[in-house]
Amino acid sequence: MNAEVYFSSESTNTAPKDADWYIDPAFAMEGVQHKLSKQEDITLTKPSDEEVTTIHIDPAIEYQTMLGIGTSLEESTIYNLSLMSPEKRDEVLRKLIDPVNGIGMSTFRITFGTSDFTGQEFYTYEDIPGEFSIQKDIENNIVATVQEAITIGEETGNPIKIYASSWSAPAWMKNSNSLIGGFLKLEHINDLAEYYRKAVQEYEKLDIPIYAMTIQNEPLYAAPDYPSMRLLPEDERDIILALKKEFETHGITTKLWTFDHNFGQAWTYIPKILDDPEANAAIDSIAFHDYSGEPTIMTQVHDKYPDKNVLVTERTVWGTMGADRIAQYIRNWATSYNAWVTMLDQNIAPEQWTGTPDPTMFIQNPIDRDTYWITPEYYFIAQFSKFLQDGAKRIESDYGSAETVTNVSFLNPDGTIVSVVINQSDTDQTFKILSEEYELLATIPAKTVGTYTWAKVN
Repeated sequence: MNAEVYFSSESTNTAPKDADWYIDPAFAMEGVQHKLSKQEDITLTKPSDEEVTTIHIDPAIEYQTMLGIGTSLEESTIYNLSLMSPEKRDEVLRKLIDPVNGIGMSTFRITFGTSDFTGQEFYTYEDIPGEFSIQKDIENNIVATVQEAITIGEETGNPIKIYASSWSAPAWMKNSNSLIGGFLKLEHINDLAEYYRKAVQEYEKLDIPIYAMTIQNEPLYAAPDYPSMRLLPEDERDIILALKKEFETHGITTKLWTFDHNFGQAWTYIPKILDDPEANAAIDSIAFHDYSGEPTIMTQVHDKYPDKNVLVTERTVWGTMGADRIAQYIRNWATSYNAWVTMLDQNIAPEQWTGTPDPTMFIQNPIDRDTYWITPEYYFIAQFSKFLQDGAKRIESDYGSAETVTNVSFLNPDGTIVSVVINQSDTDQTFKILSEEYELLATIPAKTVGTYTWAKVN
């Protein structure tokens, strides 16, 4: 019995996350040895006496079922895609979605109204009370691009899930009378629930089913210069109840995800929603961002609310340390991981975030829009997304250590085991996997992620 092996590695000439990725991505990629590169198969043997780092995997012990791995189709990415020829735009989307010729991403985040990653003037769908329309999403090619992504998923046997987040309610619903900062006026809770319901309906009319939506992106943060809205947990709870009623009245099955903010702020927010029985019943999952705190918070939340899924809806990570961070998310019960912002150009545009964005997984040439570079982050995510089938479950495995190798493992519905092994160190690492009375002995290069797949024995 053999295991298939695939490697992706960091660049040897440009550090992960370095601004030089925007300046000269072609040179940076010259230093990347492995880009989802197929290696020689490894024969599984009976256990040896080899004294090396050992990862025990037990496929009989199963944990969460994975929802998917993906990224965002926010307006910055879609703006750049829209400047490409139809053939090149299709090529990029297929590289994301196609499970055979691409990397099989299956969850995509869109924004209801504009976020900070946009080249447009900030807007919502009802900037004038009583005049609701998603026409700007149509004009900005958001609808057409998402429709194309859905079609590619259907054509390639990888139906994708679209979920949405809003950065701000319309300005007239807020005490700031602006999309930037401020709080929701409580008299507009029902108006906001109706607004979200209409957004879901309008997208569904255009053959874009919204699988789920978060109530508010980062409800504990009021940005100084882009759309945002503070939302107290008690107020989010009331919106959840009003929105659930709207959905039930209109036969909408879109799932509701709460929180959508950092690990470090979870306990100040989540219990005030999920300890309410009615709100608890309305919520499907708890969404997290990773800009403060540790992923172990998700295990704590899962332990308190075991009937709720947890997932990471926003955080781009870089290098083998980033791949290990994804493994940590999943080892702490995350059912999905989504990167944030898929393609900016070499001018780091378009965007209106407060800071300077780090490298995206696709970087576009601003002079020749059909020219683009794929950074290692695409391949590191692929080490997970390309090998997980719909219905894959995390299974018991040793985590390991950052000094040697780390790991997360899965069992696919077809009986294949998928083990992602991450070497963050500066030296090659020899290790062995022990599972079902068999051993896989391997060496993984420095700064490399390896995916090992083989058939479950029993």
